[in-house]
Amino acid sequence: MPKISVILPVYNAEQYLDVCLNSIVSQSFSDWECICVNDGSTDGSLDMLNGFAAKDGRIKVLSQPNAGPSVARSKGIMAACGTYILFQDSDDFIENDAYGRLVELVERTNVDMLGFSYRTYPNNVLSHFSMKTGEVLPPTQLLASTRTPQSSDDFSFAWRYMIRRSVLVENNIKFDSQISVGEDTLFMMEVFSHASSVYLTDDAPYRYRIDSQHSIMHETRFRPYLDVSLSRLYMKKRELIQKNHWDDFTPFSFDLANRAVKSYSRMLMLNRKANGEPKEKYIREVLLLPMMQDAMKVVGFRNIFDNWKEYFVYLCMKCCFMPVLKRYF
Repeated sequence: MPKISVILPVYNAEQYLDVCLNSIVSQSFSDWECICVNDGSTDGSLDMLNGFAAKDGRIKVLSQPNAGPSVARSKGIMAACGTYILFQDSDDFIENDAYGRLVELVERTNVDMLGFSYRTYPNNVLSHFSMKTGEVLPPTQLLASTRTPQSSDDFSFAWRYMIRRSVLVENNIKFDSQISVGEDTLFMMEVFSHASSVYLTDDAPYRYRIDSQHSIMHETRFRPYLDVSLSRLYMKKRELIQKNHWDDFTPFSFDLANRAVKSYSRMLMLNRKANGEPKEKYIREVLLLPMMQDAMKVVGFRNIFDNWKEYFVYLCMKCCFMPVLKRYF
């Protein structure tokens, strides 16, 4: 049984895949397997995966019709044999001694979850956790160390954590196949709710590529699934927060609502605009989504904005005052 199972979903990633896989096979720590899940790629990605697998038996290739990264990662989890799970995106890469450093730290601390920092590529900006680093803590104590568990990126990326596989298997934790935007966050919150101990380090062995057009965040075309996906994401997060009483430790629900009001609403408006819908129609429909109604109720009349103009627009959103909203969105 390998010490680490690396799960790598791949969809039309031939532009970056060579760098990604070379960063894995070049690791100084050798006790790993990499489960590559080809998600119906139509470019040369599958041929590249098979080429690497032919040279290195630790690389295993699975294929499926295109179903999205959530399904691909869940398939990888089911096939994994390692003591610990790591995720990697096909356009990112890691430092050559990353696995060795992480294994040494996770075994020394004996935690269920090991979180680490990262640097963006190519501009080399170092990320930081908003939660406390450098100390083994139960999840609730970590939450108590931050006021921004949602608006920070502490839970935003599954590849930011090494996870004891037994936590996933024993609690049947998988990615939600009905969520196609922000699925990492919900998955990590679910893992967090079942972990007994967590350690966060400022060590940054991961390189997160931000110049990739492969990301869904660069899409400008209409995504018909976005309303349902974001709404399900928001409501599932609210359920987890309430079930685990996380608001007793940090203003989790408020920070989630903050994000929905500031970010989700704009994403939804722009998406509807890309579909060519009448402006008043899509503004009204977005604001009437249960997610948005709940978020605006949680935020209330508090000013969470950087300037008075944005706060004024938010007040107009609460009142559905179209003359202003039609000019702003």
